[in-house]
Amino acid sequence: MDEDNNIKINNEEGYSPEAIANFERSIEEFAETLLEIKPEHANISVFKSLKITMNGRPRRIADLGNVESPNDPMKIELMIYNKEHIPEILEFIKNNGFPAKNDEGSQFIFIRVPKPSRMQLEEIGDDINRRTNAASSKLLKNKTNTSLRIRAAMEKEFIDQRIAGLATKKIDSNLERCTKEIRIMGLMTRKKILGSFFKSVERDDPELLKIIAKRVKLETQKIENEQQIRIQNEALDNKASENQIADQEQTTLSAN
Repeated sequence: MDEDNNIKINNEEGYSPEAIANFERSIEEFAETLLEIKPEHANISVFKSLKITMNGRPRRIADLGNVESPNDPMKIELMIYNKEHIPEILEFIKNNGFPAKNDEGSQFIFIRVPKPSRMQLEEIGDDINRRTNAASSKLLKNKTNTSLRIRAAMEKEFIDQRIAGLATKKIDSNLERCTKEIRIMGLMTRKKILGSFFKSVERDDPELLKIIAKRVKLETQKIENEQQIRIQNEALDNKASENQIADQEQTTLSAN
């Protein structure tokens, strides 16, 4: 075994399993990034970036108080550090389109975050597209790096051309599968975020939408079947309990 390159001799290869594992890991990482994207974050980001001029200096709202959303991301609680600034900050927030109120004597300003506009949602959709394309490019980069290692192994005669060809075929097949999975995940998220504003923008969107629709249908059927089986099992359990009670009552009557 070549310790530097982790290459097995005798025409065994560890390249395709390693590449496939990297592909799968990239899918998991991409899925985690998608979970962080929520439409309500659009206006929250806008709110945190608001700048008010205080004492001749532009200051971000987030620098003048503690911004939290403990119960609902659409309801912000802003604790102002200096109570003297509250009236000015409250008026500024209202003028920037955020409904807000402050109870007399309280250090908190309560802000209701409006729903994001179509333009904001489309910006999130564009961001999802960028992330999707970046994740797809990462898969291709992993494949390219592995291909270079396979070529080097062939030149050093650690593996022969037949084994290299089989490894490359496995890698190409899984690259296509994982790339499609990433594009489906990105499209599903974009469709969910945009809602009624969604429209196809990528060339393969229509084909992937058909796959998504089929998956949703199969998942719905699976849930319905599981519910039906659960209902049938409960009915059988109830029937068995009723029979057991009836047998016990019959046994008691016979004993008397």
